[in-house]
Amino acid sequence: MTQLLSAEPLTYEAPAWSDIEGTWRQIHGSFRKQGLSIEWHDFFNQEELNWAQSFHPCSLEICLNFSGRAYLQQTKTPRACNREQIAVYATGNDAIKAWRPSGHQHRFVTFEFSADFLQVQLGSVMSFLKPAVSRFLENPNRPGALLHLDHMPADLLHLRLHLLKPPVVETAHDFWYQSKITEILSYLFFEPEKPAELFCERYHRLNQERCERVLFLLERDLENPPSLNMLAQEIQCSPFHLSRIFVQQTGFTIPGYIRRKRLEKAAGLLRSDDKMSITEVAMTVGYSSISSFNKAFVEHFGRCPGLYRQTACASSKRL
Repeated sequence: MTQLLSAEPLTYEAPAWSDIEGTWRQIHGSFRKQGLSIEWHDFFNQEELNWAQSFHPCSLEICLNFSGRAYLQQTKTPRACNREQIAVYATGNDAIKAWRPSGHQHRFVTFEFSADFLQVQLGSVMSFLKPAVSRFLENPNRPGALLHLDHMPADLLHLRLHLLKPPVVETAHDFWYQSKITEILSYLFFEPEKPAELFCERYHRLNQERCERVLFLLERDLENPPSLNMLAQEIQCSPFHLSRIFVQQTGFTIPGYIRRKRLEKAAGLLRSDDKMSITEVAMTVGYSSISSFNKAFVEHFGRCPGLYRQTACASSKRL
């Protein structure tokens, strides 16, 4: 039979372990009084164990599984928590399904937290928590769910012996356990920071953002675009650097890009407004000389503006 070593009567969990040969030991806390319990389990089971029977309703638990195997089922497919893995699960009002198969030596530590305990510990940092943890704290009555399952990091693998025998004087045990709880919550419950951006990645990102800003400024005022110096000042780099990165990002020089966008806009006006004269179209898109406009238009479209309009109008009539 299970050897019960506890600082409080563990009436809620007792039925789950009554037929198990081994040790079930509460090593810190009191779920009933503090909303926190750290428990050590070491047993061999001849029959499958209904592990969920030991879960406190509407709690959140962390299992450091040093040996043996457990299954937790939230959907149709159960997930296995294997040797040297860590699982985080919310029990919900109807406990998540969980069991431990027969024929295994199970050694694991559980950290069992009430919602009230975690809200006191984490309430001031809610915005930094993982979404699944935040959802639990907002509504502990949600259906049970597996929140996290992964390999146990090396520092937690080495924690077992110290949890059973803290490396401090007995009068400091409560402080030591509280520090370990804070450490584990910090490791598991907080949203990870984005990886540091490499210099080359930052360089390319800044160049792209600068070019996007320049494109916006140019297209906003094609008729009277800002000068190279004005653009460089706006995006805070040298004119030479701007010219170079603009070609890299777009394949055009800045004057070439302006010319292309002006001519595309002129072509659109010629197709859509047959009342505007060629000169009016040229002036609208920023050309002060009709001859310069005609020359540029022919170079780009292969025909003069008047012929382009005629061809476009004839095509639209056929349609």
